[in-house]
Amino acid sequence: MFVIPAHAKVNLCLAVRGHRPDGFHDIDSVALRIDWHDLVGLRLEPSAATRVRLRVTGEDGMAPPGDTNLAARAAQAVAAMAGPFDIEVWLDKRVPRAAGLGGGSADAAAVLRGCVALLAAGGSRSTSAPFHDGAAMRQLASSLGSDVPMLLAGGAHRMRGRGELLSTVAAATSLHLVVAVVGASSTAATYAAVRSSDLEDESRGDAVAAALEAGDRPDDDILGSGLEAAACRANPALGEGLAALCASLPMVRWHLTGSGGAAFALAGSAADAEELAAAARNAGYAARACRTVGG
Repeated sequence: MFVIPAHAKVNLCLAVRGHRPDGFHDIDSVALRIDWHDLVGLRLEPSAATRVRLRVTGEDGMAPPGDTNLAARAAQAVAAMAGPFDIEVWLDKRVPRAAGLGGGSADAAAVLRGCVALLAAGGSRSTSAPFHDGAAMRQLASSLGSDVPMLLAGGAHRMRGRGELLSTVAAATSLHLVVAVVGASSTAATYAAVRSSDLEDESRGDAVAAALEAGDRPDDDILGSGLEAAACRANPALGEGLAALCASLPMVRWHLTGSGGAAFALAGSAADAEELAAAARNAGYAARACRTVGG
């Protein structure tokens, strides 16, 4: 079985720009992959008919099953483009669900990357040809979810549109941070709770991207999610958890990532991040010291 990591992401900043006719929202976000990841295992064999088998293990073994699972849907999409195949997908879940960290999207992106690698290793030009078309791959990733294109591309990106329009941010250095889960959040419910007063321009995204490209640590005043108010309206318990975290550990600024329910705080070093993560765990939160990763 071919096994690869499925890295989660943190949205250092996210601004909601407006409502779209298709029911989604336009956003402007600067997001980076982090070293907190699931593991995705794949076995792919030509077959007379497509069959996708999904097995889930790990700390979060309650990942969505069957056709509702993004990784399984990604495998089905691969088979539709280049199959038929018998595809076995193993997910070892380590990234919390409903946390705004893109765990399910990361799994789907890893399935796409892994299938491409397996097809290339098999040496079949005919079956792997669709995956050498960058536009086709981006469209496939976008069809699976708004975060999948960014997690497929890797590194640091500015995300616009509903998240699928990417531009690379040439981050000059890695960041150390702590991620703490403060509650569960529904992306759909959060966006449904967005009000006109939550909308922003692109100034925060401009400032965060410029800081990263200069090798600077972005200022706390420009970090965080413009969805925070909507997420807390949709789930008041999330707001209570975030407020309690901020009160328990006031030595740093905590920011919601994406639609929640995880918050992050920047740290000065790996040692500082480990110390802060331990303090967050002692305060009753599932927390992990992380760093951003490229590629």
